[in-house]
Formats: sequence, structure tokens, C-alpha cells
Amino acid sequence: MKVILLEDVVGKGNAGEVVEVKSGFARNKLIPSGIAIEADKTNMKTLEHRRAKIAAKKTADKEMAQSLADQLEGKQVEFTAKAGDAGKLFGSVTAHDIAEAVKESTGFEIDRRKLLLDSPLKEVGMHDVRYRIYPEVEATIKVNVLADGAPVLPPVDELKDTYADEALENASDEEFYYGGDEEKAELEAGEEAAAEEANIEGTVLSVSEEADSADENIEGTVLSVSEEADPADEEAEPVADETEPAAEEADSAETGGIEDDSEEI
Repeated sequence: MKVILLEDVVGKGNAGEVVEVKSGFARNKLIPSGIAIEADKTNMKTLEHRRAKIAAKKTADKEMAQSLADQLEGKQVEFTAKAGDAGKLFGSVTAHDIAEAVKESTGFEIDRRKLLLDSPLKEVGMHDVRYRIYPEVEATIKVNVLADGAPVLPPVDELKDTYADEALENASDEEFYYGGDEEKAELEAGEEAAAEEANIEGTVLSVSEEADSADENIEGTVLSVSEEADPADEEAEPVADETEPAAEEADSAETGGIEDDSEEI
């Protein structure tokens, strides 16, 4: 039986196409649910008009799907379940569980059948689950499965904000970074500025120390010159003392000669 699809049908065709399907499938599923109409003469005459309406509807649906994807992207839901030592769950987290958790935490009601989950989640840890809202529109939902009794971690966005200020942490001589690229760049720039400031302070201190050393050398030189000058003065004084006896001997000689002459006379 030929029908005109009003919506995309996986494995059958896209909206606006005329496809051949089984009569039972068309009469019991496609036509009653409004997914397709019978491709009779009346409907075929209006096919182009229907295709235009279908195209407009698809555009509007895609825009709505993209808006929902933007709001769901990166959202995190958490589950706590009993698990063994190896992290294997005794139960599992299903697509239905995820859809209910998303509705409870965000208020958005999603179709569990559009969650791209190959099988239920059976291990603890963080799982990325894709949600196909429209053929070309998807969002990634983060599902954090914790073992019963393990500490509950805050959502990913809160973790990022928490560790943004603790950019680099040394542990076992290795550096670990918690945060985004922008925060890391800012922190690295701050560290470079601090290192440059420390270098400037070290240079100023070194220049100051060299100046102090130069002053000390100058003072030492002046003192040395002064000490050398003092002994020279001390040596000069005895020379003056030696001249006095010579003068006295001269005076004595003159006096003696006169006295002798007077006696002879």
C-alpha cells in the first residue's frame, strides 16, 4: 500500500515522501497515529502543498530541538546503587531511570526511546549518554553512578568552579590542574608576573648591596691613607729635636773661645 509520510519513519522514509508499506502496518499504525496518509488521487493532487507545510514544520521542530539541546547539554544526574568491590552494580540504571532523573532535576520531559543507550549502565563512574532530540540535533547528558556509601560529588559545573582557583597543585613532583583553559591561562600569567616582580626586587637588592660594599671600600681606603700619614708625622718630630743639641754646641763653642781669649789677654 502506498502512503504519503507526514513524519520521518526510521527504515521507511522521510516526511513528504511516497513510500510502499504493508497494508496492515499502514491501516493499524501509520494512518491512525497521523504519521502518514493514504496516497490516493485526492491526496496526491495536494502533495506539493503538503510538502511545503511539512518543510515548514520540520524547520520549526528543528529549532525547538536545538533550543532544548542547548539547555540539556552537559547536565548531570546521579544515581546511588549497591555495587561489588570491582565497581559492578548488583542492579542497573536504565533509560527509563535516566529520563525520570532528568525530569526531576531539570523539569524537562524527555523521550527515553531517544536516549542512545546500547544497554543499561552496570558500572559505577561517570557515563556520557547521548540524547537524540532530532535527526541532526543531540545533547550529551552526564550520568554519575555511585556505589552505595560513597561520597556524592557535586555537579560537574560546580566542581569546575570549586577548583578554578586551585589551578596547580604539586603532588609527587607532578603538577595537576583543576579548571578550564581560561582560568589556567590567567593563573599562569599571574605566576609569571609574580616571578618577574621577584626578579626585580632581587636586582634592586643586589645593586643596593654592591653600593654598600663600594662605600665600605672607600671608607677603608681613606682610613688606610690616614694611618699611613700618621707614622710619617711621628718620624718627622725627632729630626727637629736633633737640631737643638747642634745649636747648643755651637753656642758653647763661641762662648768658650771668647773666654780663652780674655784669659790670654
